[in-house]
Amino acid sequence: MTITSFRFLSLFALSIPIYYIIPKRIQWLALLGFSAAFFALSVPEPRTGVYLLVSALTAWACARLIEAARAKGRAGGAKLALAAGILVNAGILAALKYNGFLIGNYNRLTGSAVALPDWAVPMGVSFYSFALMGYLLDCCWGEVEAQKNPAKLCLYAGYYPILTSGPILSYRTMRQQLFEPHRFDYERVAFGMQRMLWGLFLKLVISGRLGTAVNAVYAEPEAYPGLFIWFAAGLFMLQLYTDFRGCMDIIAGASECYGVQLPENFRTPFFSRSVQEFWQRWHITLGGWMRDYVLYPVLHSRPWRWMSKKLRRQPKAIKQIPTYLGTLILWLMMGLWHGGAWKYVLGQGLWFWSCTVLAQVFEPLFKRVLSLLRINTECFSWHLFQSLRVFFLISSGNIFFRAGSISAALHMMRLGLRFNPLAFFGGVGALFGEQSDLNIAVCGLLVLLIVSALSEKKSVRERLAEQNLVFRWLVLLALLFAVLIFGMYGPEFVSQDFIYKGF
Repeated sequence: MTITSFRFLSLFALSIPIYYIIPKRIQWLALLGFSAAFFALSVPEPRTGVYLLVSALTAWACARLIEAARAKGRAGGAKLALAAGILVNAGILAALKYNGFLIGNYNRLTGSAVALPDWAVPMGVSFYSFALMGYLLDCCWGEVEAQKNPAKLCLYAGYYPILTSGPILSYRTMRQQLFEPHRFDYERVAFGMQRMLWGLFLKLVISGRLGTAVNAVYAEPEAYPGLFIWFAAGLFMLQLYTDFRGCMDIIAGASECYGVQLPENFRTPFFSRSVQEFWQRWHITLGGWMRDYVLYPVLHSRPWRWMSKKLRRQPKAIKQIPTYLGTLILWLMMGLWHGGAWKYVLGQGLWFWSCTVLAQVFEPLFKRVLSLLRINTECFSWHLFQSLRVFFLISSGNIFFRAGSISAALHMMRLGLRFNPLAFFGGVGALFGEQSDLNIAVCGLLVLLIVSALSEKKSVRERLAEQNLVFRWLVLLALLFAVLIFGMYGPEFVSQDFIYKGF
């Protein structure tokens, strides 16, 4: 069961009256029940839910031990309980998600032939594992109190909207929302359903059509050399965004209907003017988790403080070496988070780390060049150039994300160096199969651009709520009929899973 299916929408619609009719004090239990039902109906092997239970109950027990040790002034005991909790959660994640990567590399290095275990991976394993490890660290640092009720911690880890594609929840911000009573609020439910409708538009109308063209190029790159390669790379970036953002809007809207506001995962990332800014606007909860629980602890560790002290009188580029090394660790982990393969380490890790570091190192030179050339850096055309430059760099790095391997990605980049503008402009339409699909995709992207521009300073839903009733309903009905008429769904169409599903 996917969150774009009629089955899910029916179950969601049934859950809303149940949620608000039952006594308020047990609403969190209803959310736990909805989450268990969603998990059981959405995965081919519901028994993988045991992994989630083990992770959550281990985190609950270790957090209680941490709190007890801290109360008695036993720092060593608290660290031991923290280590145990992190080891279990990280160990389960590594065993399930990275066993092929670890065993495959071991076999290549040693010439062994260790067989890969055929273990089913639970849905959302990276999201709930990171959330629970963050919870344990917060308990150890005294940021939050340990949850006394294990069932409530299970809800925090397995809250069903986050299981498809995140976001990564912080216990500090979610503990009140998940467990406090919620009264029915028409405006909140209406806003939630509007957001769900927008998410369905992004996924069913735009993402699927872009995916058709992307798949055509990546399936047979030799047939589409030159500009086709870079065009497909850009389309994949847009496909990834509409797919991931569409999922976020559907599940965030559903959660909002329950009165639970999920953290935002995107903030118009394609308006970014640097790669660093892009990653502050894209997958925000992952970046925040890595910053709080990886980068800051590394930078404040004893070896890094020692390096910083030794280099503090050096030129700026040299003085920043400890920071560059800390961000290297962060980016390598970001790459590995996306999957157990070297292509993620290179394409999602080293590539973007190199872009951010080189931009900082050469920033003084860039400023001098701009000053000599008397380029106005405060005008729209310069901002547009910066955003297009970032889009190209991000799309190029994501060739590794989409390609089957590093060698395949490099092969595609070599093919992209061929010169074929006439063949490209004459063959773009064929990538989409039908001219109508190309037209719909272009119109959908134009709508996305307008909505993104409007939402830079204020929510579009809030802007729409300020309009007259007739206009509001015309906009909403137009969006609904666009999904019903142009959406790619139905018994003859096999909907693609969300790209981030299973992470």
